[in-house]
Amino acid sequence: MTTNNEVTIDFLKNINSPFDKKLGLRVVEVERGKAVIELNIKQEFLNSSGIIHGGLTASLCDTAMGASAMTLGVNPLTVEMKVNYLSPGGTDGKCIALGRVIKEGRTLIFAESEIYYNDKLIAKSIGTYIVKQPREIVG
Repeated sequence: MTTNNEVTIDFLKNINSPFDKKLGLRVVEVERGKAVIELNIKQEFLNSSGIIHGGLTASLCDTAMGASAMTLGVNPLTVEMKVNYLSPGGTDGKCIALGRVIKEGRTLIFAESEIYYNDKLIAKSIGTYIVKQPREIVG
């Protein structure tokens, strides 16, 4: 028997929004309250200093936290988020974004994420997501 959580996880692994496609984001692992996103770094992701653009890092944070909230079977929308940039990312290799729900409420979800560039922690974030409606998943 397939549970709602299994269907949600299947859905997440196959999600492909236009933004995700443009960046090449891939959901590589999910479980209830957690998500792992992977991204291969391309030259067009670098800023004028030759390091990964902070906006890309922030997008990875938001995507990982939002995906972790989606594993709860809801449709989360970002209310606010904060990013701490700890170290610059390089020009090749890949980034791994780890998202985790830290508090689940009826209307708000609090999540955190960590971004790794070639196994080095480069950013940490925390965010708040509003639950607009339950996610409809066909399955």
